[in-house]
Amino acid sequence: MEYQGDLTGGSTAFIKRYQVAATKATAGVPVLVPAAAGSGLVVATTTSTAKAVGVTIDTSGTYVTAQQTDNADTARTVGVIINPFAVYSLLMSGGATEGTAMVLHTAASGASDGLSFVSDVNTDSPEMADGTFFCLSGANAGISRKLTSNSTTTQTFIVAWPRDIAAGDTFVLAPYDPPRGIKVQLTTLLTQADSSIAVGTGAAFRTIELKFSQHEGRTNSYVNAILANHVMTAVQADA
Repeated sequence: MEYQGDLTGGSTAFIKRYQVAATKATAGVPVLVPAAAGSGLVVATTTSTAKAVGVTIDTSGTYVTAQQTDNADTARTVGVIINPFAVYSLLMSGGATEGTAMVLHTAASGASDGLSFVSDVNTDSPEMADGTFFCLSGANAGISRKLTSNSTTTQTFIVAWPRDIAAGDTFVLAPYDPPRGIKVQLTTLLTQADSSIAVGTGAAFRTIELKFSQHEGRTNSYVNAILANHVMTAVQADA
C-alpha cells in the first residue's frame, strides 16, 4: 500500500511512531488500535481493518518484552501514516499471493448493441456483478464498464460499450465500483488487493478510483482507497 495523498486536498502525510505488539517486518500494511490490555498496535487481517490507525512506513525490529542484557530500550515502534482521509494505492493481485496476475477474460462472442458478451470465465462464482470490466485488447481497448448483471459466462451492462465486442477481445475484471465499493480484501502479506474475491468481500475500505494499465493490465493495475473504519474520524469506544 502506497500513500497517494489526502482527500482533504493536502499532500502531507502525518506520521507518528507507536509501540507495536509484535515484530512488524513489512512496511506498507494497515495497523489497528490495541485491545485494552494489549502492549501496542496490531496488524490488520485480510478481511478486517476495524479501528485502523493507519499504514506503516517502516519496520519495527524484533519485538521484546524482557529487559535486555545491554540495558537497551525494550520499546519497539513503527512509523504510521495517521491521516484519516489518506488515499492509498493497492496493486490488484489475481489471488491471495502478492503479485499474482489478474484473471484474463477472453470474449467468445459479443452482442451487436454493446450491452453483453460471453466470456470464457464464470463470473458468478465468485460473484462479480457490480464489479468493473476493463478492456485490454479489441475495439474497446482502454475502456471500462460496470458489470451490472451476469449469468455464469454471460456478462451484461446497462451502459453500452462504444463499439461491438468481438470474439478474442480480452479483459480484466475488478470486484470494485468506485465510489460505491466499501470492501477490499487484502493479500496474504496485507500489501495488495486480492481482486479474485467476490464483490463486497473483505476489509473496510472506501474505493476512490481504479487505475488500469492497458498494456500490463493483469500485473500493473491499481485500486485507490481510504481506510473506512479509521479511529481518527470519529470518537470510538476503546476495545
